Amino acid sequence: MVQRRKKSEQNRKSVKFFSGLFFLAGLAVLVIIGISLGKETYRKRQIQKEIENLQGDIQKVGQENSDLNNLISYLSSQEFQEKEAREKLNLQKDDEKMIVLRKDVAPQNGQQANENAKSAETTEDNTPNWKKWLGLFFSKEN
Repeated sequence: MVQRRKKSEQNRKSVKFFSGLFFLAGLAVLVIIGISLGKETYRKRQIQKEIENLQGDIQKVGQENSDLNNLISYLSSQEFQEKEAREKLNLQKDDEKMIVLRKDVAPQNGQQANENAKSAETTEDNTPNWKKWLGLFFSKEN
């Protein structure tokens, strides 16, 4: 009976040892699986962010492409070509007459006399501003 008890105690001890060992092994496996799952979740999140960034870039490039297509259609239009021919090549249509306005042309007689009177009244002071300020603050007339 004593031997049976010893054997049963040994069996219990070995069962406790193996059950503890299996528990620790199972816990280690769960920790490893948890770490792997965390890494994969982080990696998946990073890939998702990269996909969103690339989709944003695709939209931006698509908008630029659309803008360039609109510009190409405008530049190839007849209206733009006529405008450029008028501005850069000084061309005109057959039924058009060109009028050139110059700023340096003298005004008519009535306006000229009126302007001469105004210019005689006010003479333009060409003194630089910094000299005017120095004169204002440091003049001895005060």
